[in-house]
Amino acid sequence: MLITERDEFGKTFRFIIRPNRSIGKKGLIIFFSLICVFSIGIALRFWLLGAWMVMPMVLLEMGILGSAFYLVERASRDTETIDLSENLLRVTRNVKSVVDEWQFQPYWVQVRLFNDQISWYPKHLCLRSHGKELEIGQCLTDEEREELSESLNHELRIMKPAERI
Repeated sequence: MLITERDEFGKTFRFIIRPNRSIGKKGLIIFFSLICVFSIGIALRFWLLGAWMVMPMVLLEMGILGSAFYLVERASRDTETIDLSENLLRVTRNVKSVVDEWQFQPYWVQVRLFNDQISWYPKHLCLRSHGKELEIGQCLTDEEREELSESLNHELRIMKPAERI
């Protein structure tokens, strides 16, 4: 998912990239709780009928499902932020609570969008400057990568002073 923000004076831009989330944390908790109530209710009925081995299996399944939901929710918190001002283009990547940061000079940075060697792989969107290359937007769809590429190129052209162009 791509979110674009601009300050009120139009001097800085921020692009926020994060994985698409179909359900938020609160909705995930409610969904998991409903599954647990339903499954444990059925297992309790079997337990009362004498099939006691159903209950430990349901509890094991709910533990595994809860762990999977937790891991998916934690991964959906990952973000990538691109801040663009007249003097600096900064990429901040927050993945699993580890923050990495790269800085580029906007005048020299190139935005490259290219197809992978294997045709059915997604496109790659890279920032390149002075021999350094950084792939951005890995969680975006091809259409969102194209949109980000166009927006970045447009904003970079605007940010460059007229006498340097």
